[in-house]
Amino acid sequence: MMRRIYYRFPARFDLNFTLSSPFRGVLGGVAALHRSHTTRRKDGDLFKHDVLIDVADDRTHFLPLDMLSGSLGDVTESVDFRMAIHETLLRAEGRRPISENRFLFRVVDRGDRTEVFVVKEGTGGAMDAMHVKEMLKGACE
Repeated sequence: MMRRIYYRFPARFDLNFTLSSPFRGVLGGVAALHRSHTTRRKDGDLFKHDVLIDVADDRTHFLPLDMLSGSLGDVTESVDFRMAIHETLLRAEGRRPISENRFLFRVVDRGDRTEVFVVKEGTGGAMDAMHVKEMLKGACE
């Protein structure tokens, strides 16, 4: 039994929800989100969101998901992740960084379902925990 948890994960969280996918499926979906990007239009402007995901290591810090020595396949019970979403404005004259949104989220095995707890780190960026929920549901269900 191996858990990858971060000992400073807050006791209070911004959002708690359940995914209808099993734990292994959610871990695969999270891994697929790492180093991905999406674009969206808002008020005539085009924005790019780059996603970087880190996984808890030795209970005290995080490692980028692609630097993990093993795989997530040996993890059981729960895993803590840190997600950074970099928002960039794309225009003809060039790219301009807008913000960085940081979140912590915990994925907990509940049998055929998976429970997720999301906490926003800091106040930077316009995204909230609901954006993380939408991203995870899209990747995992």
